[in-house]
Parts: sequence; C-alpha cells; structure tokens
Amino acid sequence: MRIICVILLVVLFLGCKKQIIKNEMNLMNEMNFVPNKSIKIKNLLPFKKDNVCIGSYTIKNDSIVSQFEIQSKYSLIVIKLKNISKNYTFNHHQSNNYPTSGYFSTIDEGLYEVNLSTEVFKDAHKINRIDFFSDKEVNYQVNNDTIKSFDLNFNKYVIKINSEDTKVIYSKIEYYGLKSLNANVLFYTVENEGYIFIMTPLKKDISLDKNILYDYLFG
Repeated sequence: MRIICVILLVVLFLGCKKQIIKNEMNLMNEMNFVPNKSIKIKNLLPFKKDNVCIGSYTIKNDSIVSQFEIQSKYSLIVIKLKNISKNYTFNHHQSNNYPTSGYFSTIDEGLYEVNLSTEVFKDAHKINRIDFFSDKEVNYQVNNDTIKSFDLNFNKYVIKINSEDTKVIYSKIEYYGLKSLNANVLFYTVENEGYIFIMTPLKKDISLDKNILYDYLFG
C-alpha cells in the first residue's frame, strides 16, 4: 500500500512539474519583440534627452520590457511590473552564488544578457517583496518609498519577486574578456505599477557616473 502511495505521489509531482514547464513555455512563445515600440511609463515618458527606442517585448499586446540607447553611450533596459503593493519591501543581499534554475527568455544587452522568467509578469497576486542579490555591494543615491536608485559593479545580479524561485530576473557577464560591469539601477513605483531601470555602458571603455540614471530620469 505504501509503495502504491509513493508511486502516486511521484506521478502527481511529475505531472504538476510538467504542467508548470508547459505553461512557462507557452508564455515564452507569446513573448514577441516589436521594433521602435516603447513601454508607457507613468509620469516619465517621453524621456527628456537624446534617446533611441530599439523596441519592446510584449505579451498579449502589453509591453513588458523596453530597450533604449541613451545619448549613443548607454544601454537602458526598462522592465514593467504590475500589481505592486503600496507597502512592498525592497531588500538587498550581497551574495557571490545565487542559484537561478528554471526557464528564461534572454534579452541581449550587448555586453551582457538579461534573463527573464515570464512568471514575473503574472499579476494575479500583489507584489509584496522584491529582493536584489548581487556579488558586490550597492551604493544608494536615493532610497525612499517611490524611488530606489543605486550603482554597483557586478558580475551577476538576481532580482527575485515575492520570494518565489520561479519569479526571477538575472544577469551575468558573458562578454569575452569582461569580468564585471558598472551599472545604475533604479526602482520606480507609481500607483500600482513598478518599473526597473538598468543602465550600462554600450561599450566597455565608456565610463558611467554613479547617479547618471537618476539625473537622466528625474533631473
């Protein structure tokens, strides 16, 4: 009897896992790239200074990720999160090795890649917690309820939503000969939406000031 129960539990587990993978792959197949289309960012767009919108990734006509070139010097990626709680918490952790298992869509940012689990964009439940893991310490310029702006030099970072292993965004330097990269990161919340801005140099020999992203968006 015990053996039969164990077998049934294994079959049930494998069936659930297979369904999760199938759902994730279906969402990935729905993720399309639309050239020159930009995310609508409340109270911010259009940007004030020279920029080119490369395009956006969409799911069911909703733009979830946009890519920009700023002043022909910087790469800017913008990721939109829905259903953000007014009292959400943001936590930073310094960690050299954070696991990132699962299925991801990959966006090429030139010097590095951004890997997205499409589970991040499901908005059935409120986002109450965002955790940012990086192999180096971050340096805050602004840290309040609406804006969290900081710079870091990273080899890898991971953004985890609601402490769920399936809701992850991460980047790791893969460019040949480049071990780390300077970045400005900014979390901006307005009403029930959140936006993650990540700015990096377009080329490895371009410098990046510590507060250039914040000044660009709000200066």
